[in-house]
Amino acid sequence: MRRLLAVGSAVLLMAYYVTAASPKAKPVAKAAAPAGYGNSDAITELELKVYDYFLASDQLEGRNLPSRGFDTAALYVASHLAEWGLKPMGSTEKTNGPLQPYFMPFELESRSVVNDESKISLTAPGGGGGRGGRGGGAPVAETGDAAGGGRGGRGGRGGGSGAARTTEFEYGKDWTVGGGGRGGAPLASFEFSGNLVFVGNGYIVNKTKIDPFEGLDVKGKIVVVAGLPPEIAAQQEAAGGGRGGGGGAATNPLGEACTDFMNPEQAAAKYGAVAVITLPSFQQLAGTGAGFGGGRGGGANGPNYIAPKLIAKPACPVVPAVSAGLTLANAIFQGQKKSASQVFYGAGSGAKQDSFALTDTTKISLKLTVKTEPGHAENVIAMLEGSDPVKKNEYVVISAHLDHIGLSNAAAGADNINNGADDDGSGSTALLGIAHAYAEGAAKGIRPARSIIFLWNAGEEKGLWGSQYFNEYPQIDLTKIVGALNIDMIGRTAEPGYKDPDPTHLLVKPGEIMVVGPNISSNDMEKTLETVNDSYQKLVLNHFYDTTAPDKTHDNLGPQPRGQRIFYRSDHYNFAKMGIPVVFFTDGLHVDYHRVTDSPDKIDYVQMVKVTRTLSAIGWVLANQAGRPKLNEKLPDQLLKDMKLVKEQGWGKITPVMPPLPGEPF
Repeated sequence: MRRLLAVGSAVLLMAYYVTAASPKAKPVAKAAAPAGYGNSDAITELELKVYDYFLASDQLEGRNLPSRGFDTAALYVASHLAEWGLKPMGSTEKTNGPLQPYFMPFELESRSVVNDESKISLTAPGGGGGRGGRGGGAPVAETGDAAGGGRGGRGGRGGGSGAARTTEFEYGKDWTVGGGGRGGAPLASFEFSGNLVFVGNGYIVNKTKIDPFEGLDVKGKIVVVAGLPPEIAAQQEAAGGGRGGGGGAATNPLGEACTDFMNPEQAAAKYGAVAVITLPSFQQLAGTGAGFGGGRGGGANGPNYIAPKLIAKPACPVVPAVSAGLTLANAIFQGQKKSASQVFYGAGSGAKQDSFALTDTTKISLKLTVKTEPGHAENVIAMLEGSDPVKKNEYVVISAHLDHIGLSNAAAGADNINNGADDDGSGSTALLGIAHAYAEGAAKGIRPARSIIFLWNAGEEKGLWGSQYFNEYPQIDLTKIVGALNIDMIGRTAEPGYKDPDPTHLLVKPGEIMVVGPNISSNDMEKTLETVNDSYQKLVLNHFYDTTAPDKTHDNLGPQPRGQRIFYRSDHYNFAKMGIPVVFFTDGLHVDYHRVTDSPDKIDYVQMVKVTRTLSAIGWVLANQAGRPKLNEKLPDQLLKDMKLVKEQGWGKITPVMPPLPGEPF
């Protein structure tokens, strides 16, 4: 498949598929679902195939958020909801046409570095060994020496001497922003100048009483760090993760950020430093050589975006961080107590490195200029109102994510479209099938007691954005949600002969589905699930990722070889953080996950029908039960911490849906 840019073709396809999947064209199911399961048997293989082939078509260009492909997918879903007569739950004012009321907008911003206006200037003896100085430049090829290259690099010999000189270093080649990781300061313009202090790896660890800042005056200065604490280095090596420092669902071996430890950006802020410069690691050098090979960018998908209203306040203050390339690292340490190579290899060995102030004549000026451009995103949301005058004010939420990862960088003429037929075209397709069945049933007088909310989330691939926005700024009382069902990848099975070289992947067999959440969050939900399944589609329910006590046959926390932390990785988790019982259906991970080969011709549509009907029936039962499922008394420690955190951050306050944003599709 090659990239196609004709948006008109997408519109024509949408018109065709809307007609093909309309109630008039939909085959009538012959079998009747068991009493009490509503209109679930109306979901058919043809219908699901039509939806998925559209959502995973080349014309939608991988549904990256934001993109015209994602907007087209949102219009496609909204057009069905409007046709079927489901109640819109999106924007209520200043809308254009009949589809925007189904959109829940939220703001995006692209923040990009203006390379020509961003620079580092280093003033040091003999020019600091910067670009063009004698003995400066790349490391010696034979030894990998990072001390300034050439003969006499260590200690500044051969690098020049005499009066101080100022050398400028190019953004994107000699340095870049980063180093803070999750919980770090968001990208923003800054300008600082000051002397330099080396503080080892920069981590304060309370349990071992390690404080590399102790006895140093760093107020108003810029600190330089290299390496990681042994605990984080070991975790990073085992899991292939990024730089440590806490945040996210991963358990930090040092404990709680800002309580048990501080990363360099947090520690620097505590002691009054203004910025952090991080030296490169072995892994970074292996990937980039002496520099970075150019500035930051969004690649084939365009600029990178953030959702400003979803950025959590840091657990404690942080300072900006930049990452130094090898040339800058050489220059900083030329003529100092330690050379760059000594610091570099000390960091790589994990040995404790003594902190020290660099000479008073060594100063650095940092300037980063960031340009901000507005963007938009939209969840798609609708409701089938319940029939009971009291219970209709309670809700069951069924969700999937509409976005995928868009385009990949590829050679000219090669396929670069990540179609996302399974991830999560299959979940979005299933949700359309369920919404259609419920709407069709309601037209015949079959309506549940409680209301059903259908939610297509935007930006799951960016960090669960859409479900976070729904839970952080809801338009309904979240305490009235009795349960949340999430669908993310339900279209693939391990047919005979299937092979995947990745041992961490686990994919279901035909007739089987991964169930995540009920054993962790609500045994009542598990009972409902099993009762429905045993009397209806009779799937094999695989609870490999659904446990609070991981072992060889159950894992939701992450030990190898199949530690994927699935419970924390899809949109149901933001509902779980609000104390809502959850069920997450997934097929697991497979060889085409996040690749251009995740195409609709590989979907097992017979499997999809069984899973979709099962979810439809579970939603129907939850919407009609006399009571509501309760949370388990024992919950995972990480979930309890996150439940506490979102409460402190004020999630869940009822907020009106904002009007459409500039550029919102209609």
